[in-house]
Amino acid sequence: MFKMFRLLKRFMREEDGQDFAEYALILGAVGVVAIAVIAQYKTELIAAFQAGIDALRMARGG
Repeated sequence: MFKMFRLLKRFMREEDGQDFAEYALILGAVGVVAIAVIAQYKTELIAAFQAGIDALRMARGG
């Protein structure tokens, strides 16, 4: 029982895995914001990409 308590105490003090968890949370938050922005401005984004494609076609002579 004492060994289990020591192991748990050591686990709580170690900070090796915290960086990964923090980066995962940040990446998740950025993903949620990106999805919200894309959903909000979907038609404007499609129009901007289409304008870029049309400009490339015109520059190519097609």
